[in-house]
Amino acid sequence: MIRIFKHYIPFSLVLVGIFEICIFFSAVPLARYINQHDSNKLVDFFYTEFVYTLVVIFSMAAAGLYSRHLRENFRGVLFRVILVLIVTFFVMSFLFYLHPDLFTARTSFVYALIITGSTLIITRTLLFLMVDQEYFKKRIIVYGAGKKASHMNDLRRKSDTRNVKLMGFLPIEGEDICVDENQLVHYSNGLFNYISANNISEIIVAIDDRRKKFPVDDVLECKVQGVEILDISTFFERQTGRIKLHALHPSNLIFSDGFIQGGIDLYLKRLFDIVTSFILLLVTWPVMLITALAIMLESNFKGSIFYKQVRVGLFNKNFDVIKFRSMGMDAEKNGAQFAQAADPRVTRVGDIIRKLRIDELPQLFNVLRGDMSFVGPRPERPEFVQELSEAIKYYEIRHYVKPGITGWAQICYPYGATQEDTRNKLEYDLYYMKNYSIFLDIMILLQTIQVVVWRQGAR
Repeated sequence: MIRIFKHYIPFSLVLVGIFEICIFFSAVPLARYINQHDSNKLVDFFYTEFVYTLVVIFSMAAAGLYSRHLRENFRGVLFRVILVLIVTFFVMSFLFYLHPDLFTARTSFVYALIITGSTLIITRTLLFLMVDQEYFKKRIIVYGAGKKASHMNDLRRKSDTRNVKLMGFLPIEGEDICVDENQLVHYSNGLFNYISANNISEIIVAIDDRRKKFPVDDVLECKVQGVEILDISTFFERQTGRIKLHALHPSNLIFSDGFIQGGIDLYLKRLFDIVTSFILLLVTWPVMLITALAIMLESNFKGSIFYKQVRVGLFNKNFDVIKFRSMGMDAEKNGAQFAQAADPRVTRVGDIIRKLRIDELPQLFNVLRGDMSFVGPRPERPEFVQELSEAIKYYEIRHYVKPGITGWAQICYPYGATQEDTRNKLEYDLYYMKNYSIFLDIMILLQTIQVVVWRQGAR
């Protein structure tokens, strides 16, 4: 993993991404060179190439091809590549129309798309062949075999262990064994000698009580010899994109290099919110108008188009969130409740706009008003906040940032209506808060398009 703007990205994706950007930038001039009849071979160098590269990269990110948790097989990835080429074709054609200086010969443009598509097929094939090869995996060992260490076996998603290979657990004297005995390993001639003999490059420290039997000298020797030492909470954060609550201590929150909300980042985030909201309002107002008419027609012009609901915002202050009404007028006659799969309270129009996330669009006004941010933890209702704060440790921390329309938890975890789902989503929210940057906001925004297009997690 490589940390870019505090966000962990698999090294394989970074390597592939750099190579692809170079090819995309070269695609237009190479296509012009191939096309002997293109009179613009050396004209507008850099300008068209730069715009073309941006469009392809943004299309790929929106299609999920740069997602660390992409689970598609090769056929699914090929479908997404074709979708990227189609989107690129239409977006660039539209830009050619708006800005003729970008124009390149049609034949050259087709050649550029062929070069781009061929590159993507080759790079993604190589990625599939290389990513699971043992040679490219870090060999890791866990120091500890107790309750905390046993959570290593919770990593069941292929994407979470793609770049590492667990060699086993080193038990600590006096610590209860909570892993399979077949996973235990022992050494007799010094820890570093064992690490060297087994080509291990990383030690994960997962001792239940560090005050007892912590091998300071052995671990320090490994560190100065170039072996990476990680706490299990940092390891989970890097591999899963979430901060596991079972491995979290108050000291992790206080002494870590994250969870800083202030300074210029707040001004940049507010600027990002305003610009993004205005752009989306300009683009989506026809969709919002059609949605409003559909809701009115379905309800025979009775009832409201919008639905206001009290949510908990920054510093536990309540505000009214605005959404398109997707349920019947009497949806909560029996009190507040979580939305369920195939919820009978949802109308026919409501079912469509929920799956396409159109019901969320009026929240752009909440963002402009300052109640919400574009990206952040989803705001919850006061009735549920009190219950969840009592049941889930650290839940209140999510109210130290503005809630958002979309967020890291929304793109990484499906919709959930249970306390366990809320606990899992909190782990993603904590990761976002700890590692916040404008770069991460942009990545979340692009991957939200993928969630909408593939209808992931909507209810």
